[in-house]
Amino acid sequence: MKSETSRRKVTRRRERKSAASWYLLAIVALILAAVGALVSGPLVMQRHQTEVAPQKAASSAQSAQATAWHVGMQRPDGLRIIPNGRSDASHVLNPGQFTDKDVRHAYSVATRIPAVLNKLYCWCGCENRGIHRSNLQCFEDQMAVTCEVCLGTAEIAWQMTQARVQDAGKIQAAVDARWGQKG
Repeated sequence: MKSETSRRKVTRRRERKSAASWYLLAIVALILAAVGALVSGPLVMQRHQTEVAPQKAASSAQSAQATAWHVGMQRPDGLRIIPNGRSDASHVLNPGQFTDKDVRHAYSVATRIPAVLNKLYCWCGCENRGIHRSNLQCFEDQMAVTCEVCLGTAEIAWQMTQARVQDAGKIQAAVDARWGQKG
């Protein structure tokens, strides 16, 4: 009987030692993994950064260009605004309500070539007051009635479209030459 009891005790000790060995082995493995991560982590991050850095730089450059541009600055397409809103004449005031022939003509032009005027920056400065964004919008209220720049911009656009110039960038260049800031 003693031998049976002794054998059980020995077997239990062995099992405990074996379990302890497994626990110890697991702890050593975790420690090695942690050390490996600490050592290789910065190397992996450095490699990732060198792979991603050119992409980030290009993205940052595009963001900087996008945020650096503002209304009135010339874009690569020759325009000075980003056309938005309406490009039709649905909100242009009725030309017939004006007695001055030049004003009536300009409002009539706005009803005929609204999409072109919607692309043109008007040098009258109204966008600085938060009122308008394009030359077309100058004709959606009475802004153009007393503004030779608004009227003149529409007339330049009209003359050029009649001469079959379709490129709004070229029309904007002509407007800039006449009304743009000098120097």
